[in-house]
Amino acid sequence: MTWKGILELRRAWSKYHDAYLLYKPEAWRGADLRYITGFTGSTAFFLQSRRRNLLIVDFRYKIQARKEVKEGVEVLDVPPGKSPLSSVAEKLKSLKVKSVAVEGNIPAVVLKNLRKALRGSGVRLYVVSGYISNLRVKKENQEIELIREAQRLTDSLFSWILDNVEPGKMTEKELAFEMEIWARRNGAEGMAFESIVASGPNSALPHARPTDKVIPESGVLLLDFGLRVNGYVSDMTRTLWIGKQVDEEFKRAYEVVLEAQRRAIEKLHFGKWIRAKEVDRAAREVIENSDFAGTFGHGLGHGVGMDVHEAPTLSPLSKYILKGDEVVTVEPGVYLEGKFGVRIEDIVVAKRGENLTSSPKSLILI
Repeated sequence: MTWKGILELRRAWSKYHDAYLLYKPEAWRGADLRYITGFTGSTAFFLQSRRRNLLIVDFRYKIQARKEVKEGVEVLDVPPGKSPLSSVAEKLKSLKVKSVAVEGNIPAVVLKNLRKALRGSGVRLYVVSGYISNLRVKKENQEIELIREAQRLTDSLFSWILDNVEPGKMTEKELAFEMEIWARRNGAEGMAFESIVASGPNSALPHARPTDKVIPESGVLLLDFGLRVNGYVSDMTRTLWIGKQVDEEFKRAYEVVLEAQRRAIEKLHFGKWIRAKEVDRAAREVIENSDFAGTFGHGLGHGVGMDVHEAPTLSPLSKYILKGDEVVTVEPGVYLEGKFGVRIEDIVVAKRGENLTSSPKSLILI
């Protein structure tokens, strides 16, 4: 995130309000706060007025915040015995603002307590949504390179999996655990999300979780995983066949999904702009015109950046218009309950049509 982005954020809310407030709760995994300030701690307030950018942290993060924040962001650490929320209320009063845009991920109880602390001050809070996420949609070149780096390491992990998976001996959970060990040893901050390792009928569950089931010596193995590297993430899916004798229905499904993905990626190499739902339609039509009509029920993809699921979405319901430099996943699938699932997922830079994923997509037998 550059200084330009901080100025763009101010321009976005200042048409309607006097200040902007973002709160990151402890349990909130979203990266808006890190994106706008550089701070990686678990919780803090970011308050932006027309002239100041303030990061308000409690004592735990006093030193860390000053090391991490970007130029132009002031750190206000709350002394022991005082709550950050009361400090925010005091700061809003001292700034003499009347209208504050509050980012909508704020918990209802925090919003209620803040309103209570501001009672009688004349400060009014208005819940808004998407100011920072709208900035995060279009990736700067530096961000694209960081995503590329994360995907490059993910491709290396996939190569390791092909050499080290042990059908008939290793459970889904064990493989997922070994993948995480490899990631940590090879420079990743960790997994981007809980890896999906799904064999046999489990592969028909789009968001299957690894189980204690032993990976069979014959059948389907679906792997959906990503890594976090330098604050940015990757995301990819590959579906493998274990054994030499490939099931014919699986083979047909795989070919259909691969063609659907090819059509969508081709659509992402566009000129001025293209509707996100048109990219989804390019893939969906291939599946709907095959023997597997009705088996692709989720959206085609989503944005990727500091979070594994960001705007925009590629789906039949999306109203987003791709303008270029969005980084999105392209992941069509076919799911046959009780039999198997097939999904192939790559990360692509919109408009360029550049695929950041280099792992092979031809049907792999192990």
